[in-house]
Amino acid sequence: MQRVLCVDENELVQAGLRSILSDEPWVASCLVAPSMEVAWQVARRHRPQLVLVSTSLGGRSGLELCTTFKKHMSHVRVVLMSGEGRLSAAQALHHGADASLSKHMPRAAIAAVLRRVAEGGRVFPKDAGPPAVQLSPRELDILQHVASGLSNPEVAATLNLSRHTVKQHTSAVYRKLGVRNRAQAASRAQELGLLP
Repeated sequence: MQRVLCVDENELVQAGLRSILSDEPWVASCLVAPSMEVAWQVARRHRPQLVLVSTSLGGRSGLELCTTFKKHMSHVRVVLMSGEGRLSAAQALHHGADASLSKHMPRAAIAAVLRRVAEGGRVFPKDAGPPAVQLSPRELDILQHVASGLSNPEVAATLNLSRHTVKQHTSAVYRKLGVRNRAQAASRAQELGLLP
């Protein structure tokens, strides 16, 4: 069980993150702070294990806060959140972040990233430009059914396709996602925000 601190000046974003985290079994409590100063006071008092930091905090960069955490509370895992544009993985790593995510990602994808980081992982989306993984509408369709636990014959029946066609599409999806099985495909797709 982990204490999580969300640092963002927007109350709606704070409420959204609180809502996402309240559904997560590994979260003990979710603290919020609207500024760097308040975040630092809250962190010293409550000792969170995971901190989400917005890259724009009242004109001062959240990158600075990320660096401060890494310097003075090295045990804390920090996730940088960007609203506008995409933060490069190199930039995030340079400031000591363990992950970066976009505020525009689907709820399930944000929860998946945070869980991975809480478990000790690092998650950085591919740098700017089009998404690294581009699936056809049919491949996305099949991915969603596979991720929900259906077998290839069940997917074939549901989508009115031959088993051979489903197998071909499933293989293409695995190849594009760089995974070997259904569980990995579902996990990777959530990280990339491909699943609702």
